[in-house]
Parts: sequence; C-alpha cells; structure tokens
Amino acid sequence: LTIIFKSFQECVEQKVYQAEMDELPAAFADGSKNGGDKHGANSLKITEKVSGQHIEIQAKYIGTTIVVRQVGRYLTFAVRMPEEVVNAVEDRDSQGLYLCLRGCPLNQQIDFQTFRLAQAAEGRARRKGPSLPAPPEAFTYESATAKCREKLPVEDLYFQSCVFDLLTTGDVNFMLAAYYAFEDVKMLHSNKDKLHLYERTRALAPGNAAPSEHPWALPALWVALLSLSQCWLGLL
Repeated sequence: LTIIFKSFQECVEQKVYQAEMDELPAAFADGSKNGGDKHGANSLKITEKVSGQHIEIQAKYIGTTIVVRQVGRYLTFAVRMPEEVVNAVEDRDSQGLYLCLRGCPLNQQIDFQTFRLAQAAEGRARRKGPSLPAPPEAFTYESATAKCREKLPVEDLYFQSCVFDLLTTGDVNFMLAAYYAFEDVKMLHSNKDKLHLYERTRALAPGNAAPSEHPWALPALWVALLSLSQCWLGLL
C-alpha cells in the first residue's frame, strides 16, 4: 500500500507512506511522522493506534483522514476526504496516480448467483461419494451467514461482503476486515444515520448482475474496505 502526499504550498513537503504485509510502519518512508520542515508540517501526521496493526494519518490541510490496518494477511484502508478534494484529484487525468473512485474493475467482478449455483453443484457431487471431502476452511451459505452475524448483526453491505468473502475464500480474516471497515466508517462518517448501506453504488455491467432479490454480487465500490496486495493513493 503506497500513499503519496504531494508538496502543498508552504504547508507540507511531499511525503510517501508505504506498508506491506507484516510491516505497518508508524512513519513515512523517510522516517518522519509529520509534513516536514515547512510552516504547516503538523497539519500532516501519523499516529500509531495499535502497533503493527492500525495506524491513522491526519492530513488536516486537505481535511482528510486515512486509516490503514493489517487484518490477517491483508492490508485494508479507509479514507474520509472532502468532495472538492476528491474531484480535484479525479479531474487531473495527466497527473499519473490518483485515487480510484469508480469501483471494482469489471474483470474482477464475480457474479455471486453463478458462484452459488456452482457451489451447490459441487456440494451435490461431494455427497455422491467419499472421494471429494470438503476442505476444513469451506463455508456453506448458512455457516458463512452465521459466522458473519457474530460481528455484523445488521445485514447491510458489510455483512454481505463478509458472507461473500467467506464463501469465496474460506478465510475468517475477511470477517474481521468487514467488521473493522464498519468500525472505521462509524468513526469517519459525519452522518450516523447513513452508516448502514444496503444497495450497490451502481448497476453491474451485463453478465455481472445478480437478480435484485439477491443483492450479493461483488459490490462495485467497497465503501471503506479494500483488501489489496498493492494500491496507490495520490493526494494533493
């Protein structure tokens, strides 16, 4: 995970934050914890919340807060940013790296309805003989739902993401990732009445859409949860 804070007037110097699995530093790449030697250096700072697991970056000069966590083998981040800053970044197509706003690429979207049908067919084949035992990590729809309810009692986007990930990976760390994503939203969101999300942010492309009564297709935008091997954020 690489986050670039660009030099900003007389306020902060350019700073780069880099994290890898099992290496979540509480400092920028140059070892500093603020915006450098300029007048407004303390308007950009890093705070370690839990050693090796949870850091928070405050960029007050652009009204932005970034939360980075390691959950199991994954890095996750949540960002709160003013709309005018988001739009300023989005409009500069020539600047190179910028925050991805348009959701999950089409080639990474999965039709959950098709996945469940394939899982059911596999289950029927397994029951026909002992030669295809279920791996210990495998979840059924019912067991994934029950597991996710342990941390996420409301069946919203975060709950749906949890169920989807348990079914497709069998990795219980995704339950914690979804839980912490919701906890980050509770901290970052200015409107507490809109914490729970129940609909996708946009319709999926033809061939990737699930029926409306089964809103389980991989969300086009995971509001506060992005589990990535590498991601770039370019900030003003």
